[in-house]
Amino acid sequence: MTPAPRTHAFVSFAFTTSSLLPEDWLMLGEAMSKCEHLGGVPLKPQAAQELAAIYLARGVQATTAIEGNTLSEEQVKEIVQKGSTQVPESREYQEREVKNIALCLEEIDNALERGERLPIDVDRLCYLNGKILEGIPDKPEVIPGKLRQHNVAAGTYRAPDWQDVPDLAKQLVSWLEELRGTVTKKSRREERFINAVLAAILAHLYIAWVHPFGNGNGRLARLVEVQILSESGVIPIVTTNLLSDHYNKTRNAYYLALDAAQKDVRSFITYALRGFVDEIREQIGRVRAENLAIHWESYVFERFSRLQTSPARDRQREVALRMVPEKVYTPEEVTEATIHLAKKYAVCGERTPARDMNQLWKMGLVEKVGRREYRVLREKIKAFIPPVAD
Repeated sequence: MTPAPRTHAFVSFAFTTSSLLPEDWLMLGEAMSKCEHLGGVPLKPQAAQELAAIYLARGVQATTAIEGNTLSEEQVKEIVQKGSTQVPESREYQEREVKNIALCLEEIDNALERGERLPIDVDRLCYLNGKILEGIPDKPEVIPGKLRQHNVAAGTYRAPDWQDVPDLAKQLVSWLEELRGTVTKKSRREERFINAVLAAILAHLYIAWVHPFGNGNGRLARLVEVQILSESGVIPIVTTNLLSDHYNKTRNAYYLALDAAQKDVRSFITYALRGFVDEIREQIGRVRAENLAIHWESYVFERFSRLQTSPARDRQREVALRMVPEKVYTPEEVTEATIHLAKKYAVCGERTPARDMNQLWKMGLVEKVGRREYRVLREKIKAFIPPVAD
């Protein structure tokens, strides 16, 4: 292998897991455990689709926001789902940036559905860069999909001389192929998980260092990262964009970690792993909340199944299902919990809401927190969550 450029000795394409610290291994273990948890949690199809859409939009928004795109998460979600959003002409290029990233991610997903593993070679890097920059105004020396033929800098970082880029790009993809080739479908899940996460992070780091193109290198690095994670077979698709979200939320730390990695590659790995774990924890929290809602619904229906059906019972059941956890309601406020409930109570007597809440209290579905205030008792279904002393 050709040695690294004299001015960029850290671009050595060398890494061994022996450099990882115990905290890194602990984070890898936690990340794998939580990924397996996410992959096995049942959700209602609508809830699963909504969560997938949220995290896809976050990933797309994050990878473009780092580069200065100011479209909001909601606007990006609308672009991803509907193909466009309402932006003024002066910001149409930002919408195009989002579309380009979304199309690249869709291509990765489609390949997975067909059972294909896309290559990561120089041609693929050029193809992705061309897609990323397609239709985006740029400097004349920036040619989408072509290795740069000029020197560039990103902030205070000066990338290797352009004459070295073709050879460095070849070394990069060859090294990644070698890294990823150490595991197969028959390898243990632990080996496949660790390999995928580390290869993805290292691919990101080295693409950022080599900076093979005139523009779009950061977006390219994050796309390749997503591709490697997606193709692992052990990481849920919904988590593959979490690292991009982490980088966007912690931009200053992101650039500091890139700089620190020039002296110790592990510093960027630790930074990325810590963010990955934090983002998965947040994702687990979202999924857990959806699961609790599903089980609460089942429990409420079970409690009412023992009673004779009537319009009053149907109304009370709906109240128990629509009350927001941790929120305190008076009987009058319950009638406004949803439009549907408001319509039902509009044809009832003024004492009906109080009687309904009293019935739910007797059934143990709500508790009194004041003379005329109630709170739903969803925590009843948290059977195996240990109590914590004050």
